[in-house]
Amino acid sequence: MSGPRLLVMAAAALGAGALAMAGARIPRPDSEDNRPSLGVQLSSLPPGPGKAIADKACLRCHSADILRQQRLSERQWTASVTKMIGWGAEVPNDKMAALVAYLARNFGPDNDRFRPVVTRPLGR
Repeated sequence: MSGPRLLVMAAAALGAGALAMAGARIPRPDSEDNRPSLGVQLSSLPPGPGKAIADKACLRCHSADILRQQRLSERQWTASVTKMIGWGAEVPNDKMAALVAYLARNFGPDNDRFRPVVTRPLGR
């Protein structure tokens, strides 16, 4: 065996060996790891007037953590909600003011509610 065929077989063997070695270097998962895995729901919205509207309108596309990270003024929340309605969020006209008030009250400029959750790496 010689020439291009030998090179192809050598490359395949080297690739397989590299994959096996890489797999050997991956640490085993800690069975005592109590951190949540990625992809789980990490939090819920705080209670209060307007929560039901936010649950229905916002949580169809976003996690509560996305909202918890925000620090928007009432004016900015109004613009954001208007934009989301344009993208398909279902907010009845008579509920928009209550939703914006809820979001501004809970996730306004002085918001300190968000705490990142440390998660375990994928596959562990």
